[in-house]
Amino acid sequence: MQNVDILALAGLRIDGRRSLDLRSIKHKLAVVKSADGSAYLEQGLNKVIVMVHGPQEPKRKLMEHVTDKCNVVCRITHMPFSGSEWKRRKNVDKRTLEMEHNICQIVEETVLTDTYPRAEISIIVHVLESDGSVLCTIINALCLALMDAGVAMDDMISACSVGLVKKDFCLDVTQLEQNAGGAYIPMVVKSRSDEIVFMQLDSRLSLDKLAEAMEIGAKGCKQMREYLQAAITQERS
Repeated sequence: MQNVDILALAGLRIDGRRSLDLRSIKHKLAVVKSADGSAYLEQGLNKVIVMVHGPQEPKRKLMEHVTDKCNVVCRITHMPFSGSEWKRRKNVDKRTLEMEHNICQIVEETVLTDTYPRAEISIIVHVLESDGSVLCTIINALCLALMDAGVAMDDMISACSVGLVKKDFCLDVTQLEQNAGGAYIPMVVKSRSDEIVFMQLDSRLSLDKLAEAMEIGAKGCKQMREYLQAAITQERS
C-alpha cells in the first residue's frame, strides 16, 4: 500500500495534515534594512519577502482627485525557480497584475489612508517559492511588514484559503490541492470586527456550501491571526 493510500485511510491530506490544519509557519521581521518595514514569511513551501516603503513623497505626481489620501502601489516579482517548474516570468503577467490590484485594494481598506494625504506607500513583494495559496501568504507577510513600518491601520488583517478537496473543505490548500479542480477561496479578514476585506471565488458553489466554506475560512483566518499577534508580541518583548 502506498503512502498516499495510507494517508487517505487515516483521513489525512497528502502532506499529512488534517482538513482544518494550517501548514507550518516561520517568520522574521526587519529583514531588509533599506525598507521602512519588511517581513519574511514561510507558510509550508511558500516563501515570500515583503517590503514596505513609506508613507513617503510619491515619485510620480498624483492626480488632483486622489491627493486627499495616501496612494498605494504594489509590485510583485516571482523568482524563476519559485514554482514547480523553472521558467522566466513575463513582465506583464495577468495573474500577477490581478494580485497586485487586489493587494492595493486590501491595503486601502485597512490602512488609514486619510492620515497620510499626498503621500505614497510602496509595497514590493518577492515570491521566492510558491506552493498554493500564495496570495494569502503575501497578505500575512504584508500585515507584519506594515506593523514593522509603523503604518497606521484601523485593524490587523489575516488571510487563509479554503478549498474543496475530495468533497471536504480544507484550510490552507497546497498547489496540488488547488489544481485538483475543486472550489478555491482565498479570504482576508479583519481581526477585531471579523469583517471580510477580500474574498474570491472562481468556481460555482451552492449558497449552503458557500456559507460553510466562509465559516471554515474564518476559522483559518483566526488561527493565522493568533500567530501574527504572537509574532508581534514576541518582537516587542
